This record gives sequence, structure tokens and C-alpha cells, in this order.
Amino acid sequence: MTEEQYITALKNNPHGVRNIPNPTEEMQLVCVEQNGMLLQYIKNPTDRVIETALAQSPRAIQYVDNPSDELLISLVKQDWAVLEYIQHPSDDVVRIALDQSGWAIRYITNPSEELQLRAVETQYDALQYIANPSERVQMAAVKSNYLSLRYIQNPTLDILKAAVLQDPQAMRQITNLDLTVDMVRQIITEMIANPAIEDRYVREIVSNPAIGGRQSTWPIDVLSLVDAYGSIEAKKIAIDQYLLY
Repeated sequence: MTEEQYITALKNNPHGVRNIPNPTEEMQLVCVEQNGMLLQYIKNPTDRVIETALAQSPRAIQYVDNPSDELLISLVKQDWAVLEYIQHPSDDVVRIALDQSGWAIRYITNPSEELQLRAVETQYDALQYIANPSERVQMAAVKSNYLSLRYIQNPTLDILKAAVLQDPQAMRQITNLDLTVDMVRQIITEMIANPAIEDRYVREIVSNPAIGGRQSTWPIDVLSLVDAYGSIEAKKIAIDQYLLY
């Protein structure tokens, strides 16, 4: 068959390239233009063939031998999920992927703490893809969004305080955690003692159904705590909130 006949045949069935010994560059291009993943059947592709294949299917990067960082960076800038198909990416490539989405950390084996921090600072719920995150990484996640508590099995008291400081709604989230009454009482006491406490924090604590009642998760007399340890501002807000009910 002539090259022209091969090209005509490949336009109809690009998978046929696997049966052609030493296909020309034009034959290769006809195939990868239709399906970039066919790069896996092409030996020693030219740069032009590689670029064409990756433009059609970025996942074809897994079939490129020794790709340059420049090429990898351009790919992850377009689609961070391509990181899954890159073997042994450099930290620079990983950082750029993480800047696109913290979830990219799921494709990194044994990421450094620095990379873990970058992930949760970009996207707090990337924490779910990090095995045994350090307290520093956990702290960064909860400061970004208190909902990251759901991905921490045994948060320390400092982590819980940081979550509540990030958003008072965290008081509702921690009902799902294995905490003692004393731990929750300590968190509340330190919060209400702050003379600069925000209105929304006090109102959230006073109105949280999981705190206070006999049938609640934590039978703590919040108003008594406010009376004993609360700042003047906290007492004013608590009384106002209590009178609403």
C-alpha cells in the first residue's frame, strides 16, 4: 500500500496504526488527531506527533518518555487531573497542579508537609486525601473552613478552638466528634471570656441545640458559664439572644 492509501485507511480506522510497521509522521498524525491515546502504539513519535496527541487527550502524557517539566507544567495548567498520569512529577509540577486544585494531592505519594499545606490552603477538603496529616496541616485546613473537621478523626483542643474561631457554626459540626463535656466547656469558656468576641459566636453558642439541655449532646449550662466567665460584651449578647426565645 502507498502512504496515501494507508492514510485513507487510518482515517477510517485509526487503531490500525498498531499493525503498521514504522508509520510515517503523517500517518501517525492522522491517528492521534482522532484519538490521542493511540500514542501508546507509536514508537519514537516526533515532537509534533506528541503535541498533537496531548492536545487531543492530555492523559496520553503517560506514554511520553522523559517529558520535560515545561511540557508537564503546560499540561497541569490546563487540567490538574493530568497529574494522575505523570510518573515522578517534580515539586514544581505538583505545586502548579495544587494551585489549580488541592485535590491534586491525591495523586502524590508521601507528599511533604509543604505540599500538604499548599493543598489544604487551596482547597480545605483536600484534607480527606492526606493520610495522617500533621497538626499544622489540620490547623491550616480548619482555619480555611471549619467543615474540614469532618476529615479529622481525633482533633486536638487547639484544632477545635481554631475551627470555632473560623466560624461559630463549627459548634454544630463538632457534635459528630468524640469529645468530652469538659473539652467543650473549656472551648466555650475561652471563647466567651474574649472582650472582642463577635456577636455571632455568642448567639450560636446560646442557641445551639446540642448544648445546654438535659437531652443535649453536652449538658452544659451556657448562661451560667457566660455569667461566671464571660466578658461584658458576651453577657450583653447572651442575654439579648436568650430573651429572643
